[in-house]
Amino acid sequence: MVKYALSSLLLVGAIASSSAFSSSGCFPKTTRSLHQSPRLNLSSPPSADIEMFSEAVNLAEKQSIGGVDVENLDKLASALEQSAQCVFEDPAEPLLCEKEIQDRIDVAEILRLKIELQLRIDYLKKGNLFADDVHKEEKAEERRRFRAELIANRDKAKDGPGSDLGLW
Repeated sequence: MVKYALSSLLLVGAIASSSAFSSSGCFPKTTRSLHQSPRLNLSSPPSADIEMFSEAVNLAEKQSIGGVDVENLDKLASALEQSAQCVFEDPAEPLLCEKEIQDRIDVAEILRLKIELQLRIDYLKKGNLFADDVHKEEKAEERRRFRAELIANRDKAKDGPGSDLGLW
């Protein structure tokens, strides 16, 4: 456990000291802050693309996994991966353009991870032998405890006057 914690700290330290990341160590460095007014590409993407990008980002940001449409996530991820040019940033700013493309690929990877997680959860619920055995044993243990309590209550009723149900 200590070995794992130590290796995790070393990894975080390595990321934080890397020149590719910001001083917080979590986010890649950019040449402009996300809060500064952007130098956007002069030609706006079609509204259909904007809707698709918006849906992809919203689904990637969504914390819950349940009930995701795997085929829709796959379609969105593929569309994001196929777009190889800057859509929003000014192509005259190669670092920003490259960052936009990398961040778009990151969103696609998040969608792919959600697909994988949903498929694994579906398998866990429907076909995982270990999970099925655990649930069966859990139900058997619950029946054993219930039966033991039932016998204990029956024995109390034999020893004492009347029922312990509190009806009399």
